[in-house]
Amino acid sequence: MSDKLIQAANARLKAGKRGIAIEAKGDRLTLRATLPPKPNSGKDKPYQQRIYLGWYANPAGIKSAEAEALRVSSDLVQNKFDWANYQDPEAQPQPELPIVSSLVEKFKVDKLAQGISDRTWRDDYAEVLARLPQNTELTTDIILEFVRSTEPNTRTRRRYCLALSALARFAKLDIDLSQYIGNYSPSKVQPRDIPTDESIQEWYSKLSNPSWQWAYAILATYGIRPGELVTLNFDDLPILNITGGKTGNRRVYPIYPEWFEQFSIADIKRPEIRSGDQCNLQFRRYGIPFQPYDLRHAWAIRSMEFGLPIELAAAQMGHSMAVHSQTYHRWISYRHHARAYETIMLRPDRPRPPHKKVKDSTLNS
Repeated sequence: MSDKLIQAANARLKAGKRGIAIEAKGDRLTLRATLPPKPNSGKDKPYQQRIYLGWYANPAGIKSAEAEALRVSSDLVQNKFDWANYQDPEAQPQPELPIVSSLVEKFKVDKLAQGISDRTWRDDYAEVLARLPQNTELTTDIILEFVRSTEPNTRTRRRYCLALSALARFAKLDIDLSQYIGNYSPSKVQPRDIPTDESIQEWYSKLSNPSWQWAYAILATYGIRPGELVTLNFDDLPILNITGGKTGNRRVYPIYPEWFEQFSIADIKRPEIRSGDQCNLQFRRYGIPFQPYDLRHAWAIRSMEFGLPIELAAAQMGHSMAVHSQTYHRWISYRHHARAYETIMLRPDRPRPPHKKVKDSTLNS
């Protein structure tokens, strides 16, 4: 947006034949024009130079820069321009803006004062904001870089846009991320091919890093959210306890229970992890052709094939029955229907047709 405002201002200056232009250097503004030599410069003829304004490249700064450009242009025409009115960048007093770490801490205090919970802060803001460079000033360029680093139309992109938009408003930065937020919604998830259990098992064997192999096994066997890897309690293994997860405490059972032994889950090798986004990065790093959340979807579908009642599956996944039905039932493919049907038909206690012999109703000719 700032670039377009600068272009529009320069178009007006050019149309007025002012001989001066506004430029952005980093996130600050300068004026460029043919100006008299600076005192003690050793030069005696005007040449192209820049006037450092020190104002931020936001709408208010650009508006002030255009007004200053008109004054400079008028002074040049009247031979009244004086470098004494403008200081060198090194001498220009700089406003002390908080670095990201300080800004985020103030933002947190503000959000908590508004009444959000610590869990909401952690889940909706902290995981995203912790990925910003902490020891620099926050700029629109930094925000755009982080948003564009995420995959469009995904839950991650939406989280980044919402968290960074809120921080930008708090910092009074002029940036609109609505065009990047995309169309992700749990109720509008497009069907995709969930990995087969054979593929899941095969990729477990391909992982060479013991810690991430163990994390992969947990995601596959228990269907938890990637971010919940930091909330695990192992006191009741093979039942997994989630303590303080996104939706509170809960207990999850292994499906398949054989994977608990096969994947050596009891040999705990949890990786150093701060957020679920790290799982996405590791999956891409190892070339895994599906995402961490696909393992969760596979667990949900597998629970249906096992005949686990929907209310129990929803409780173990940490959401309501409505969300479970809305989000996960749409992922069932023909192979899942066929497998579920075959499982039911092979049950020895399944209903049978009546034993009474059916009479032949064919009429004798």
